[in-house]
Amino acid sequence: MGSNILIAIPAYNEEITIGSVVSLSKKYGDVLVVDDGSKDRTSEIAQNAGAIVVRHKRNKGKGKALKTAFKYALSKDYDVVVCIDADGQHNPEEIPLLLKPILEDEADLVIGSRYLNSAYKNIPLYRRLGLWVLNMTTNVASNVKITDSQSGFRALNRRALESLDLSSAGYNVESEMIARLSEKGLRIREVPINVRYDVPNKHKKHPIAHGVGVLAKIVGLIGYKRPLLLFGVLSLLSFIASGILAYWALKPYYTQGGEIYLTQAIGAGIFAIIGIQLFVAGLTLNALTQMIKGR
Repeated sequence: MGSNILIAIPAYNEEITIGSVVSLSKKYGDVLVVDDGSKDRTSEIAQNAGAIVVRHKRNKGKGKALKTAFKYALSKDYDVVVCIDADGQHNPEEIPLLLKPILEDEADLVIGSRYLNSAYKNIPLYRRLGLWVLNMTTNVASNVKITDSQSGFRALNRRALESLDLSSAGYNVESEMIARLSEKGLRIREVPINVRYDVPNKHKKHPIAHGVGVLAKIVGLIGYKRPLLLFGVLSLLSFIASGILAYWALKPYYTQGGEIYLTQAIGAGIFAIIGIQLFVAGLTLNALTQMIKGR
């Protein structure tokens, strides 16, 4: 498909699968493996399979590995970068599906989604729930509707590469990429892909720890981009807690003519003050955000 296409593979301790992923990807463009501080033979096997290898001396995280790949692509004047995971979950034979909208100038970022076909049915239920939460929060942060925000199988054109200024070091890079590019008005599309889950090396982190970590970063991104929304929701939750405590405190007085529960009444007052402060903070930060955007 031409030497202006780079297949970027971030890898960490993937000696079992990296060779086959590189070999299957080579027919679609040059292959770059960013070895993120592996302690096994990932670099050696990737190089023997025909990949260009850039190695981090220590593990920096997937976000840093992708930044290294994007920097390399820009320095070598590649027009398109396809990102694919090294663990064998994605099928390199589906790379043309992601390239088609890019090469036909219909999109700047194309994401392979397992939710556009039946592939999502193979995902364990608890993972599906976690992905749903991450998808919803990513959509709020980016103001676009994406069905599979955490997919690592995606393609970017040069315009998208030049527009990216990523700060994420870890797995939340996928969500940040969507938010950054949507903010700049770039075109984002999804195409259906298949995913395997019977791979030798499953996720490097515990799924709950991984999900919570990514969610925290996305919430932080919402706070940065849409502070009034984030602080407004937190303020509303505080007012709801205040209302519940106030009802609890006053119920004996109105129903039985008894005394007011002082502890609950104090709690209601505290949550009401917190709610007001959160709302004011949201208004202030939103005004600052609008001022910065208006520069």
